[in-house]
Order: sequence, then structure tokens, then C-alpha cells
Amino acid sequence: MDNQKAIEILKKMLEKPSLDAEEKEAMMAALGMLGWVKLAKSRVKAAKEKRDQSLQWPP
Repeated sequence: MDNQKAIEILKKMLEKPSLDAEEKEAMMAALGMLGWVKLAKSRVKAAKEKRDQSLQWPP
């Protein structure tokens, strides 16, 4: 499962009234972690692309 799908599922679960305050806090922490993972992956991808561009020979 990709991070975006997991985030959507967790957001839907937060809307359920059956969760108590501690469970909602745990869900918010999980969403925060997934957000940081997504950000880190995009930074690594951008760094790899920049590195690959710098290794190419000019035309």
C-alpha cells in the first residue's frame, strides 16, 4: 500500500465517532509520520534526479 492511500484511510477513520481521544491522537501521529516519510522520499527522488542531470555530458 502506498503512503497516499494509507493517509486517506487514516483520515476516514478519524471521522468515526467511536474513537476516543487517545486513539485519535495516535491516528494523528501516524498521519504525521506518513507525511514526513512522503516528504523524505520526494527529497531523495529530487536529489537523485539532480545528480543524474549533473552526470550527463553537455550536447
